[in-house]
Amino acid sequence: MDENLQQAVSEFLTRSDNGEKITMEECEALLNKVPGFTDEHGPETTREFLDFLGAPERNIPIIHVAGTNGKGSVCSYISSALVKADYSVGMFTSPHLVKLNERFAIDGKPISEGVFVEVFQETLRRISEFGKEGYFPTNFELLFFVAMMLYDVYPVDFLILETGLGGRLDATNSVEKPLLTVITEIGYDHMQYLGTTIEDIAAEKAGIIKPGVPVVFFDKRPESTQIIKQRALELNCRAIPVESRNIENVELSRDDAGNKCIAFSYNSLYDKYADLKLATEARYQAENGAVAVTCLEVLRDLGVRISELEIRQGLLAAKWEGRMEEIRPGIYVDGAHNLDGIDAFLDSISQIECEGRKLLLFGVVGDKEYKDMILRILKSRQFEAIFVSALATERSVSVSDLKIAFEDSKDELGIIGLPIKYYSNVRDAVTDIITMRKSKDLVFAGGSLYLAGEIKSLV
Repeated sequence: MDENLQQAVSEFLTRSDNGEKITMEECEALLNKVPGFTDEHGPETTREFLDFLGAPERNIPIIHVAGTNGKGSVCSYISSALVKADYSVGMFTSPHLVKLNERFAIDGKPISEGVFVEVFQETLRRISEFGKEGYFPTNFELLFFVAMMLYDVYPVDFLILETGLGGRLDATNSVEKPLLTVITEIGYDHMQYLGTTIEDIAAEKAGIIKPGVPVVFFDKRPESTQIIKQRALELNCRAIPVESRNIENVELSRDDAGNKCIAFSYNSLYDKYADLKLATEARYQAENGAVAVTCLEVLRDLGVRISELEIRQGLLAAKWEGRMEEIRPGIYVDGAHNLDGIDAFLDSISQIECEGRKLLLFGVVGDKEYKDMILRILKSRQFEAIFVSALATERSVSVSDLKIAFEDSKDELGIIGLPIKYYSNVRDAVTDIITMRKSKDLVFAGGSLYLAGEIKSLV
C-alpha cells in the first residue's frame, strides 16, 4: 500500500476509534486517494477477504448483473418488482450521479449518509485487521466490501449486484453461487481493459456465469450470443435469451395518472405481455424492461413468489435517474456514454414531439469513442443548437479537442450554420442554455454520466 494512503487510513481510523464524528465528505476524500487498479493482488485475495469477513454473501440470494449498457436499469426494474411483491431488496450499483450513497440501496432508496459512514468505518477497520502485509483493496473493491458488510448488518431477502467493469475479474465476481446471473446488452466500451472485439468483451462479461446457475441475456449481437451460450454450455447452465424481435409496439404513452411513459409488448419464453409500462420516455428502456421481466420469470421458476400484476406494478414504479430523465419540464438528462448509448439516445429523442427547438448539451470523457459519437449526433440533424462543455473530471475531453472534433464532423457532413457554443464548465453551459431557451424548446443532455450528475447537482 502507498505510504500516503497508509497514513491517511491510519489517521482516519485513529479519529474513528477516538469517537470523533466522521463525515460523508471525509469518507469520500479518503476514497479518492484509493487507486482504481492494482497489480499487487488478484481475485483470490478478494475471496480471501470475504472469507475473513465471514463470507456474508453466502447468506443472501444474489442476482448478479453484467453488460455494457442497461445494467443499472435492469437492476432497478428487478428490485422494484420484488419490492412490490413484499420482499426486502438490496442493490449495489455504480457509478453514482450526485452522492456516493446512491450506490447502496434498500428497497429502491439510497441508504442514509450516516449508515454509509458507519459501515465504511467498520470496513476499513476489518481491512486493517486482515493481516495480509501491504494489502489494500482498490477503490471499487473497497465499495464492494462496504456493500457486503452493509447487507450483512442490514439483511435483505435479495441482493442485486451490478459489476463495476467487465465481469470475469470484477470484485463482485468473487460471489461463488448467485441465484441468477444476468448479462444485458453487450457493445463497445472500456476496450482498453476488455478487448477490442465483441467476442473479447462478451467473454469478459460471460465470466460471471457460474456452474448450474441460470443466465438471462439480451440476444442482440450474434457474436456475443455465441460466446454466452458456449460458456453456459460448458458450465451446464440454462441460458435464457431475450430477443429484440419479441419486443413489440414500443410507443410513447400515458399511465393511469396521465404521466408520460413508454408502453410495449413482450413475448417471453413464458408468456405474452401486452401494454407493459415504464415511467420514462426512453424507448431503449423497453429492452431493459424485457430483460427484467424474463429475470423475474426465472426467479419465479426458482420458487420466488411474484405475480404478473406485481411485475407490471414494479416496472412502472421504478425510477432510474439519469436515463432520459426529465429533471425539469422540457429538460432531459441521459447517461449515454458510448456509441450504442448515443444511438439509443438519438432514437428516443426522435420520437419525442417538440413544438419548439431541440437543443443539445454534450460532454464526454476521453476514453470513449467521442469523435464517432459526435459524428452520429451531427448526422442525426435533430438539434438546432448545440452546447458543448468540458466536465469536472480529469478524464474529460478538453474544450479545444471537442471543438476540433465538432468542426471536423461538420466539415465531413457539409453542415453549415449550426450554432455550437463551447464552455469550460457545465455550470456556465447550463446557465446559458436555460437563459436562451424558449418556452417550447426541449433541452437534451448526453455523452456522459458525469455530465448527467453535474447537471442534476445544479438544476
